Amino acid sequence: MFTVRPFRNEDPPKLLSLWRKSQLRGNRAKLMPLTMGILQSQILGIPFFDPRSIWLAFEDGKAVGYIHTCLSLDTSCCDFSDKSGHICFIAVDPSCEDAVVCTRVLIRAGTQYLREHNVKEIFGGSISPLLSPPFYTGFYGGGEAIGFFDSDTHLVQGFLDSGYVVKANTVRYSLKLSGYIPPVTVNTVGWRQNLKVDFDTKLKPRNWWEACLLAHFEFIEATAYLNSSNIPIAKARVRVANPTPEENGTDFGKMYVEPWEATLTDIRVQKDHHQNGIGAYILGELLRYVMFHYTVARIEAHVHEELNPLNKLLLAMQWEKADTGKIYHKLFV
Repeated sequence: MFTVRPFRNEDPPKLLSLWRKSQLRGNRAKLMPLTMGILQSQILGIPFFDPRSIWLAFEDGKAVGYIHTCLSLDTSCCDFSDKSGHICFIAVDPSCEDAVVCTRVLIRAGTQYLREHNVKEIFGGSISPLLSPPFYTGFYGGGEAIGFFDSDTHLVQGFLDSGYVVKANTVRYSLKLSGYIPPVTVNTVGWRQNLKVDFDTKLKPRNWWEACLLAHFEFIEATAYLNSSNIPIAKARVRVANPTPEENGTDFGKMYVEPWEATLTDIRVQKDHHQNGIGAYILGELLRYVMFHYTVARIEAHVHEELNPLNKLLLAMQWEKADTGKIYHKLFV
């Protein structure tokens, strides 16, 4: 028999314990270890955090799971929208006797909280990280917090049992940077002669959401220009973070925390220059810059499955598929 209640001030140690225990289920690499300082500053301490948005499940008085929800942001990224909400994260203790039932109980509580705000639809995950506060950017999956991974079968079943349907499929890519050399092709050699690439490491937040949520990260943006003009034809952006600065390189149980993580957050090429190697060239130059200036162990990316050109580009550049996931959706009339 499971019982649920909303978050209390005494609960951060319980959340931290559940986060770490949930690493023992499925693909552990999808969760970065948290410390109390990181939990407090980058999740519970974010200005728009609402304590009522977290619900904990208990079995025989023991905390066995929690769910974190949030409202969507409006298109200006300066305020919340009451049109939709998100289930950001669910953790379930592997020792829980029935993880699927626990998941359903948590989803019911999270759904009820969002429905009290009169939202018309709820997403399990975030369709666009730019328009919704995922809270776990850089910690859930190592990249953008979009979707729930297929390896967490109890979450998959819990969403389906709760009336949610699959809205989109996602792929999590990973690339170890130690010793990595970007592939050299005829196109990339040619663009080296005809393009100049500028690197910007002093990027300012584009809106309130980025200022609140991403202040703990560094960004590097590469912009490619044709030598004959000052018009940008391609851009790529990477976010670099030390996931556990308080205990950098610490052995958490049986899992060693690598010192730095990087995430590919954006790559765009002008339509007139698609399929001519510019995407591979600018991404390769950006990776070289990151490897030279930062102690980065690996880089990851979360990509929607239907973005065929980007999926093909990452595979061609030797990125590996680390996991697949889904974004869930439920519409209320």
